[in-house]
Amino acid sequence: MKTIAKHVCNYAVLRFLPYPETGEFVNLGVVVHCADLGFFGVELERRKISRVTNFFPELVKDQFKSSQAAIWAELERVRDQMNKHGQTDLKRRVFRELIRPRESIFRFSEVKTVLTDNPKELVATLFAQYVRRHFALTKEHQEGVMARRYYRVLREFCPERIFHQNRLVGKDEYRVRVPLSSDFVGRNGVPLRVIKPLDLDRDEPSEIIDHGDGWIGKVRRLGEIGCLPDRFIFAVSMPSIDGKPRDAAEKILADLRKEDALIVMASQTDQLIALAGD
Repeated sequence: MKTIAKHVCNYAVLRFLPYPETGEFVNLGVVVHCADLGFFGVELERRKISRVTNFFPELVKDQFKSSQAAIWAELERVRDQMNKHGQTDLKRRVFRELIRPRESIFRFSEVKTVLTDNPKELVATLFAQYVRRHFALTKEHQEGVMARRYYRVLREFCPERIFHQNRLVGKDEYRVRVPLSSDFVGRNGVPLRVIKPLDLDRDEPSEIIDHGDGWIGKVRRLGEIGCLPDRFIFAVSMPSIDGKPRDAAEKILADLRKEDALIVMASQTDQLIALAGD
């Protein structure tokens, strides 16, 4: 079996930090250097300027765009020169000089190191992670955001109740990690209240069914071993598309109700508080 070679790459994230006094910044790009291959890569945000102007609304947009264009041109010039003519030692020195700390509205993060078999793909991956934040677009991430918001709401409006985040419910033979659970326990030490955000706002019915079926199975299994919470509450985001996606979501909700789960819409915070807090 052929082994794919891994190469050591160093990278730094370009940040826009107009006010050093506050330490607030927006990630704008990445620079990657792989000494093994003499690779020097740059990827910069060119389209979504509103990310910056919305975060710093007091900025003069034209002035920012002018400064941005200048740093973009310089980084691309360095990249092109290094990939055409630079020797390995020269590229290493240029990379270190480029990302060294300096007093500027454009600054680089600390250097990090990663192993990769494809430096070009690494540039795109790092850009998607640090600048475009693609991880935040996943449904699982959105459910985590919802759970943290509900946790804050319950602490504010139900101060007499204690809620925990990411606890295991069940017995040794089967346990489920739930986002939110109450501190009051019933039989078998099971919390009386459990809250699970469930994002069914997906375009493909099969994705909705797969995601929903996973939680139907968990609720059913907890019931079989006598560890189903008194109230297993699902805060649901429904599909924005009518037709088959919504039909699939409605089927999931019907099956959850058959397992004695309680359903509220994600936006119905008052109803969630009433079910979880009493």
